[in-house]
Amino acid sequence: MTQEDSLRGLTSVGRVDFTNRFADRYKEWLGTTGDETKQEDDRVETDSELPGHDIYGFENEIKSLQHFLLDQKSYKVFKSLVVVGEYGVGKTALCQQIFNDEAVRSVYAPRVWVSMHSNESKEGLDGKICVLKKILKGLGVEESMFESIHREVVEEVSNRQEAGEIDGETAKEKEISALLYALHLNLRWKKYLIVFDDVREIDNWDEKLDAKLNEGEKWGKYLSDGFPKGSGGRVIYTTRDENLAKNLVVQKHEIHRLWPLSDHESVWKIYDAVVKDKKKESPRNDKKCKDELMNKSRGLPLAARLLAELDPVLFDDEKADQNGSKDGKTDSVDNPNSEESKTT
Repeated sequence: MTQEDSLRGLTSVGRVDFTNRFADRYKEWLGTTGDETKQEDDRVETDSELPGHDIYGFENEIKSLQHFLLDQKSYKVFKSLVVVGEYGVGKTALCQQIFNDEAVRSVYAPRVWVSMHSNESKEGLDGKICVLKKILKGLGVEESMFESIHREVVEEVSNRQEAGEIDGETAKEKEISALLYALHLNLRWKKYLIVFDDVREIDNWDEKLDAKLNEGEKWGKYLSDGFPKGSGGRVIYTTRDENLAKNLVVQKHEIHRLWPLSDHESVWKIYDAVVKDKKKESPRNDKKCKDELMNKSRGLPLAARLLAELDPVLFDDEKADQNGSKDGKTDSVDNPNSEESKTT
């Protein structure tokens, strides 16, 4: 076997090895966007800390959210907004960026980040109660207060049942009402910002927060009762569910759709930043490689970072053919137009 034949063989092995590894990781990643019955399994706990990477390609989206939060014309008006987009498009990172913006920090107090991921909901506890507790904890309310509210509600319902009194409210409804009252007191006269990250249908958090109470209706029946409306409070949701987004806001313009990136340069910057962070040499950044990266990532920032974690990600056939072997070693090569790459 000649050296050229050996090179081709090793090149083919490297290409197939990468294709197989990428296909496995990509299928695993895509699996989190599929069956909604598994939607709780792919949830992760998030926080308000800045993302551990730079954000590229969302300059207009950042400006749009800044305008939503800092518009002086509606300074004292309560507003809500939903950022909706598919998994991996950058909803959480975008909101983390705006949540920590200096101008936003100077205007809003308190600011509360609510990760909708909850182990409590898995244990059969009511979703609304879990979320209300998270908000109140973010405002500094201690666990003993929740225990006291729950205990008083249970005692009140028990006493009414023993006395034969029926008021139509369940213990759960009474507890939600009490928590909403506590939330209202903690937010009253404050210019607050609350971000609900990764809202889903199973959370049972699907009401418009700026809904008005109808005449004759009891206070505490709706989630909107817990959010004061006269001090310019803002609420931002992130979700993958388009239908749920429509249930959370009144006007269509209050839905901000986040699409995959269409700018090849931004996707490349995301990819290249991860490669450099791993202290590796970046692949050739010509149009051919950038187009291939865009095709494989579909413009999703998470997919671009995932591709950068694989080694090698993009190969350069021409460079390998020119260099051959070096010091007895052979470079692994992949052709973006190969059959294996096309299949991936």
